[in-house]
Amino acid sequence: MEFDAPLVVTFVAYLLLILFLGIRAYRQTHDLGDYILGGRKLGAVVTALSAGASDMSGWLLLGLPGAIYLSGLSELWIGI
Repeated sequence: MEFDAPLVVTFVAYLLLILFLGIRAYRQTHDLGDYILGGRKLGAVVTALSAGASDMSGWLLLGLPGAIYLSGLSELWIGI
Protein backbone atom coordinates (compact mmCIF):
# COMPACT_ATOMS: atom_id res chain seq x y z
CA MET A 1 0.00 0.00 0.00
CA GLU A 2 1.26 3.43 -0.83
CA PHE A 3 0.96 6.53 1.33
CA ASP A 4 -1.99 8.63 0.27
CA ALA A 5 -1.61 12.11 1.82
CA PRO A 6 -5.09 13.50 1.00
CA LEU A 7 -6.72 10.44 2.52
CA VAL A 8 -4.68 10.70 5.72
CA VAL A 9 -5.30 14.46 6.00
CA THR A 10 -9.04 13.95 5.54
CA PHE A 11 -9.09 11.15 8.12
CA VAL A 12 -7.16 13.21 10.70
CA ALA A 13 -9.39 16.25 10.07
CA TYR A 14 -12.47 14.07 10.61
CA LEU A 15 -11.06 12.66 13.86
CA LEU A 16 -10.24 16.16 15.13
CA LEU A 17 -13.74 17.39 14.27
CA ILE A 18 -15.36 14.46 16.10
CA LEU A 19 -13.07 15.01 19.09
CA PHE A 20 -13.95 18.73 19.17
CA LEU A 21 -17.69 18.03 18.99
CA GLY A 22 -17.42 15.38 21.71
CA ILE A 23 -15.56 17.68 24.09
CA ARG A 24 -18.01 20.51 23.42
CA ALA A 25 -21.01 18.25 24.09
CA TYR A 26 -19.33 16.89 27.24
CA ARG A 27 -18.93 20.40 28.64
CA GLN A 28 -22.59 21.24 28.00
CA THR A 29 -23.88 18.08 29.70
CA HIS A 30 -24.37 18.49 33.45
CA ASP A 31 -26.33 15.41 34.48
CA LEU A 32 -28.00 12.28 33.15
CA GLY A 33 -31.14 14.19 32.14
CA ASP A 34 -29.08 16.47 29.90
CA TYR A 35 -27.47 13.46 28.27
CA ILE A 36 -30.52 11.26 27.75
CA LEU A 37 -33.23 13.89 27.24
CA GLY A 38 -31.23 16.75 25.74
CA GLY A 39 -31.94 18.86 28.80
CA ARG A 40 -35.65 18.63 27.95
CA LYS A 41 -35.10 21.36 25.35
CA LEU A 42 -35.91 19.34 22.23
CA GLY A 43 -39.02 20.36 20.35
CA ALA A 44 -41.76 18.20 18.91
CA VAL A 45 -40.22 18.14 15.42
CA VAL A 46 -36.84 16.87 16.65
CA THR A 47 -38.55 14.29 18.84
CA ALA A 48 -40.71 13.07 15.95
CA LEU A 49 -37.70 12.83 13.61
CA SER A 50 -35.77 10.90 16.25
CA ALA A 51 -38.64 8.46 16.80
CA GLY A 52 -39.04 7.97 13.04
CA ALA A 53 -35.31 7.36 12.57
CA SER A 54 -35.32 4.81 15.40
CA ASP A 55 -38.30 3.02 13.88
CA MET A 56 -36.72 2.93 10.41
CA SER A 57 -33.47 1.63 11.85
CA GLY A 58 -35.17 -1.41 13.34
CA TRP A 59 -37.10 -2.06 10.15
CA LEU A 60 -34.01 -1.81 7.93
CA LEU A 61 -32.00 -4.09 10.20
CA LEU A 62 -34.61 -6.76 10.92
CA GLY A 63 -37.59 -6.43 8.60
CA LEU A 64 -36.00 -5.64 5.26
CA PRO A 65 -33.81 -8.77 5.05
CA GLY A 66 -36.88 -10.91 5.75
CA ALA A 67 -38.92 -9.11 3.11
CA ILE A 68 -36.10 -9.57 0.60
CA TYR A 69 -35.86 -13.25 1.47
CA LEU A 70 -39.60 -13.80 1.02
CA SER A 71 -40.22 -11.62 -2.03
CA GLY A 72 -36.87 -11.55 -3.80
CA LEU A 73 -34.38 -8.84 -4.64
CA SER A 74 -37.10 -6.58 -6.03
CA GLU A 75 -37.78 -5.55 -2.40
CA LEU A 76 -34.42 -3.75 -2.16
CA TRP A 77 -35.98 -0.49 -3.35
CA ILE A 78 -37.89 -0.21 -0.05
CA GLY A 79 -34.66 0.68 1.76
CA ILE A 80 -34.20 3.77 -0.38
